[in-house]
Amino acid sequence: MKKYLIVVLFMFIGIVSYSQVDFKWDVITDSLADNKNDLYSKTKLFISENWKSAQNVIQNDDKEAGIILIKGTTKISRHWVIATSWSQNWIFSYTIKFFLKDSKCRIVLDDVRCKDARDNEYNSLKLIPVADKYPQQKGRKKTGLPEDKYLELMIELKTDLQSISDLYSNYIKVPIIKNDEW
Repeated sequence: MKKYLIVVLFMFIGIVSYSQVDFKWDVITDSLADNKNDLYSKTKLFISENWKSAQNVIQNDDKEAGIILIKGTTKISRHWVIATSWSQNWIFSYTIKFFLKDSKCRIVLDDVRCKDARDNEYNSLKLIPVADKYPQQKGRKKTGLPEDKYLELMIELKTDLQSISDLYSNYIKVPIIKNDEW
């Protein structure tokens, strides 16, 4: 009985600590007409079309295994006070793993973290935690923002990251048009 209690306790601690730290997307697209090599080519095209420098964001590229790992960033700016030029800017980093098989691919977007935070005068701001809920204990101290502004920022971040997943899922479904008469 003691063993079960300890196992349950550690599982609960693991679940609670994981769920409050990270955003994560895990999307599988199957029933595709393409083989692994075509999906690999499409994924590389997707990366080069959606990030400024594909060479800088790709961290691992294994065509035989069908795995591409990229690390990217997204910037969110906010003008909280109307009719002023003062703004706050956050840069969030994330990791995307593309797994490719014949007629099937998977995108895993996770490890979302606040990497930098500054106002437009280059004053440092708090590196805020990335979570679905406002930190209940010392929330303003941890985030530097009131609850409504923090949640608004997290919704925009989630929307940006969700759009990457959606764009990829739609992009990978479109067949490559082979036109030899160009």
